[in-house]
Formats: sequence, C-alpha cells, structure tokens
Amino acid sequence: MNSNGSSKPLTFSISNYHYNKMNQSLTTEDDFECVKVEISDLDNSSPNQTTVSLMRCKKQIIHPFRNLLCLIGWRPFGADSSKRSSILMKIFNIIYPIFILILLLFNYTYEIIVCQGKLNVVTDTKTTTSTTSTSTYSPKENHTMLNWSSLIPPKPIHIVNVSSLSSPVCGHIFTTYILPDILHIVAFIIGFMYFRITEGEPMYSLMEKVFICADQNMRKFSPNRVIRRLKLFLLIGSIWVLASVATHALSNAMNDFAHPLIFNRQVQQQRTSVKYSLFILDIFCLLVSNCIHLAIVMNFVSHCELVVFYCKAIRTRLEEKSIHLLEAMKQILDLGSSISQLNGSASRMMSILIVYFLERTILGLILLMLNQINKPLMYVYRGLYPIVWFSILIFCLAQAARVTSKCDKFHRISLSMRVYGYRAATSNDLDGFLLFLAQAELRSKLFGLTVRPGKIISIMVITIVLCVILLQTNIINTTNFFFQ
Repeated sequence: MNSNGSSKPLTFSISNYHYNKMNQSLTTEDDFECVKVEISDLDNSSPNQTTVSLMRCKKQIIHPFRNLLCLIGWRPFGADSSKRSSILMKIFNIIYPIFILILLLFNYTYEIIVCQGKLNVVTDTKTTTSTTSTSTYSPKENHTMLNWSSLIPPKPIHIVNVSSLSSPVCGHIFTTYILPDILHIVAFIIGFMYFRITEGEPMYSLMEKVFICADQNMRKFSPNRVIRRLKLFLLIGSIWVLASVATHALSNAMNDFAHPLIFNRQVQQQRTSVKYSLFILDIFCLLVSNCIHLAIVMNFVSHCELVVFYCKAIRTRLEEKSIHLLEAMKQILDLGSSISQLNGSASRMMSILIVYFLERTILGLILLMLNQINKPLMYVYRGLYPIVWFSILIFCLAQAARVTSKCDKFHRISLSMRVYGYRAATSNDLDGFLLFLAQAELRSKLFGLTVRPGKIISIMVITIVLCVILLQTNIINTTNFFFQ
C-alpha cells in the first residue's frame, strides 16, 4: 500500500529452468520442488537497504565461507541448490568427509615418519660434521723404574663420522607431533559435528540482527563497514594459509624435496617422480589442515566482530538517548545470548587451536634462538615459522579481548545515566538497569576463562622480561648473534 492509498501489484514469476517440464502436471512432490517461485515488487525505485546489504554480504562473505566448509567436508556439496540432491551426490557427500579424514591421518603419520619441518631441537639446530680423533703413543722413558701400567697399550680412538651414525632423527615426538595432531583431530571432529548440525546458523542470525540494527548514515557501524571488515578477515586468512604452506615448502626445499629417511642420496636422481609426488601430496594435506584452522578461526573472529558491531550500535543509541530503556535491555539481553553462543562450541574449538598455535610458537622461538646453522634459507625459515603461528594466535586472542572490552563500556554508560538521568526513566528504572548489567554475562571466554586485554598484555610483558633475564644470565645459552 503506497502513501497515496493505491496498492502496488505483486508479481508471481515462475522461472522455467531447464530441469522443469512445463508440459507435465505439477501433481507430484518432486515436480513441485523444481518450480522456483519469486515474489517481487514492481516498484524497485527505492529498494530496502538492509536487504541489499544482506544480499551483498551473502554473496561476498557467506558463499566463500560455505565453499571453505565444503572443501574440508563440514558442509555437504549442493546444500544451497534448489534442486533435490541426486543419489550420486548423496553418496559423494558421505565419502568425501571420510576421504578428508584419511588425508589428515596420512598427514599425521607422514610428518612423524619424516620429522616434518625440521623441528628437532638437538639435531636440526646444528650442522653435522665429521670429526677425526687420533691417539699417539708416547712411551715414557725410564730406565731405573719399570712402570707396568705403561706396558698396557691404551685403547685406540677410532675415527668418528657423526653423519654416518644411526642416531634417531626425531626427538620429543609426543610433544612435537602427536600432541598437536590429537588437538587438531579433536577440533576437526567438534567442527564437523557443529557445522553439520547447526550449519552456521548462529553466526548468520547474528549477522541479520546486526544489519537490522545498523544505521546507514553512521560510519562506525554501517553495513558496508561490517562487510569490508569481514572481507578483510577472509583476505588475511587466505594470506596466512599461503604463508604457512610456503614456509613448509621452504623447509622441504632445503632437503631438496626428499627426506633422507625415505630417499637415499644415491637413488634420489632415479626416483625424482616419486619424490615430487610425495611433496605435492604433502602440500595438499597441509593445505587441507590449514583450511581447517582457517574455518575455525574465521567462524570465531567473525562472530566476535559481529558482536562488537552489535555492541557499538546499542551503546551509541544509549549515549544519544534515542532508544527506550526497556528496548535497550531487550537488545542487551539478545546480545548476551549471542555471546553465550560464541562461548559454546566455537569457543571450545578455538581454545583447542589456541593450545596448538601456542605450542608451535614456543617451539619456533626455541629453534630460532638455538639455531647454529649459518645459512640464509635456514634463518629465513626459522624466522618465518614462529611469526606465522604467533600472528594467528595473537589475532584470535585480540578479537576475544575486544568483545569483553567493548561490552564493559555498558557499565560506564549506566553509571553516567544514573548520575545525569535518562529521558523519562525514574531512579528505580536506572537502578534496575544497573542491576541488570551487573548480572548480564557480557564476556568472551576461552578455556572457560574471561579474556581481557590487560591479561594478554601482562602475560606478554612478563614472558618477554623472563626471556631477557634468562638470556642475560646465560641460563638459555645460545650462540646465535641476535640473542647473545
């Protein structure tokens, strides 16, 4: 109904796709599902901005994220299609997750066999050289006394070739490979169950709420700003995956793409095809593994970012006094339910990966400090390895801390409202609002603990100070020039 009283006609368009048979009667259920009915308004001169923004976000953010979920087997292929899935597609959607699981198990086994990444602190930080030791006999000349001990010849010291010793190549296998693999497979199983059951609906519903509450005229939390921020996260995540794969490829390149446990140096030239085939398979498995990291991280940080924008929208309206106090309490209660969903399965998956990222970061820093192989490629690899894992670790922690920091500002606003008043609200209403905010759980959690910016900064400062003290007192003894 227009403002002048005239009603606008609605059109029902039935699209005749190639799979529709219009000469058949639409009596069966299968034929009816093949007909796509679109309801649209003839007057499209002023479309709804929220709907346009949601469609744009679905095209630029949700579709790429769903494709990522399909790649790692967490979402069935063809789930967004209007057609009914064929039997072959249903069978493929059953076999494909099993195939991904087999690839992950192969990757776990392969990296233990070949000691992937040269992460042994004892052997991979030193050059293997051949040392030759000789013994000389210096008989003691004594004509008056006979020293019977000198008549026993000393044990000869043979030439020792360190490179030919059959010492174990890998060290600390459990903490270096088995424990991170257990964490990874547990995160994969939780993510598979979470996205197969919920299909990511908590984040999609929160996105709709944010776009409805967003103001097109305010730059701080406009829908375009939300879309740009989420697109930036996708871009950063893609760059991180490529950087981690490139770092791993660099470690393989230093071994000429062949590990000595599998390929003998004398037959490397004869088995070039097998060598590069295993390298390509290894890179593909690592790509799938890092895409699992990316999916979990993208789900968590995007949920955090949407909560931050939702919080900003409510807080700005409270500061402007443009929203009724009861309506603000309803929106804050809805914000609390969104944070509770964030602290559920998404937080559990992210907590597992936080331990994984932290373990890789610590291991990379130790290898960098103890490195004695003076080669440019080795220094580049040792420097990139901790940077790659520390960057994604601090990014996830920072997003969780931002949620708690932004939600804590509600308490400051409520104190200001209690002192200066709020529209037509009484003192009892303002006291009730203060009590409501005190009981609301508006905090992001990892490992069941509240994540705050002050905690993260204090832990980082204490860690840096302890490392400096250990290096200066030579408790951590390193020959690296940069850490002496």
